[in-house]
Amino acid sequence: MLKKLALMIVSAMIFTIPCNAYNYKAQSYALIEMETGRMLDGRNINQRLPMASTTKIMTGILACESGNLDKIYTVPEEATKVEGSSMYLIPGEKITLRDLTYGLMLESGNDAANTIAICLSGSVDAFVDKMNKKAAELKLYNTHFATPSGLDGKDHYTTSLDLARLGAYAMHNPEFRKIVSTTKKYVTLNGVKDGRVLYNHNALLRTYEGAIGIKTGYIKKSGRCLVSCAQRNGVTLIAATLNCHDDLDEHKALLDYGFSVLKPRPLFPCCPEIAVKVTGGTADSVTCKYNTNLTAGLKDSEVSRVKMKINVPKSIAAPVKEGQKLGEIVFTLDGALLAKTDITAGETVLKPEKKPGAFEQFFANLSHFIFRKKACKQS
Repeated sequence: MLKKLALMIVSAMIFTIPCNAYNYKAQSYALIEMETGRMLDGRNINQRLPMASTTKIMTGILACESGNLDKIYTVPEEATKVEGSSMYLIPGEKITLRDLTYGLMLESGNDAANTIAICLSGSVDAFVDKMNKKAAELKLYNTHFATPSGLDGKDHYTTSLDLARLGAYAMHNPEFRKIVSTTKKYVTLNGVKDGRVLYNHNALLRTYEGAIGIKTGYIKKSGRCLVSCAQRNGVTLIAATLNCHDDLDEHKALLDYGFSVLKPRPLFPCCPEIAVKVTGGTADSVTCKYNTNLTAGLKDSEVSRVKMKINVPKSIAAPVKEGQKLGEIVFTLDGALLAKTDITAGETVLKPEKKPGAFEQFFANLSHFIFRKKACKQS
C-alpha cells in the first residue's frame, strides 16, 4: 500500500513540476530567454566547437547594421568561386545588399557571404576582423571567426551559449528578424526583377508553432548545427545546438520546455499613480500614462526577484505636451533588464498668458489713444 502511494505521489510530481527530461544527443546545447539572455537549460555550454553556417548570423547582422541594405553592389568574381551552398550569384551582376542578405540567410549562400564581406570591407580578411571585433563587443569571449560563411577555417569556433546570445542580439534588429523569418523570397537575377527564388532551409519555420528564425548549418567537421527562435504569448526563446544529428526534434523539445517553465506574467499587479511637478505652467503638475499591460516571461521562482524602478524628473518646465515622454519604468531580474515602458504626459500643460507690465501697458494705451485720435480726424 505504501509503495503504491509513493508511486502515485511521484507520478503527480512528474506531471505538475516542469522537468526537461528529454534525452538530448547534441554535443552542446543552450536555451535562453531572449530579452534577458538568462539560461534556462544547457549542456557543455562553454565547449568550443565549429559552427558551420550558423556563422552567417554574424555576417547577416553586420550587413543589417551597415545602413546600406538598399545600396546596389557589383558581385566580385572572386566571391563566386567559393565552394559549398550558393545563391548562384553571377560575376559582375548588380544586386542590393538586402537581396544578398536574403540569399545569405535563406539559401545559406557562401557566395553571398563573401560578396557581403568584400563589398562592405574591401576584403574577406578585413570583414572577418570586423566580425571578431563585434564578437568582443558583445562579450562572446569563446567565439572566434575565420570566415564569413562558416566553411572550415583555422581557429573558427564558438559555444552553444555564445551562439544563442549572438542569435538573441541579432533578433532584436527588425531588418534581420524580418529576413530570417521569411520562408520564400524572390530577388533579382542579373538585372531581372524577381528572377531568383530563395527558400529558407530552416524547417522549424514550417513545422513549429511560433518559430520566427534563425539559421541552420552543416559541414562534416561540425555536424548539424542550428540556432532557432520562437515566440509564444509574449515569451521569446533562443535555442542553439552544436553537432546534433536530430536537431529539429531536439529544438522542438528545448523550446517546448522553455515555454512550459516561462509564463507571461503581468509586471503591474497594481498600477502606481505617477505625477510630475510642473514649473511655470497653468497647472502645478501633470498626470502620467504608461503601458499598464506590460508582461514578461518568468518562472514561479523568479517573480519575487523582479525589481521596478520609476525614472522621472522631480519637475519639468512648462509647456508640457500630451504624449510627451517624461521618463520610463524599468524592470530588472537579478540586475538584468527584463522590460521597460515609457512614461508620457497624460495632458497638456501650457504656460500662463503673459500679462503686460506697467511700462508695456502705458505704451499700449498711448498707441490706442493716438489711433483713435487719427480715426476721429479722418471721419
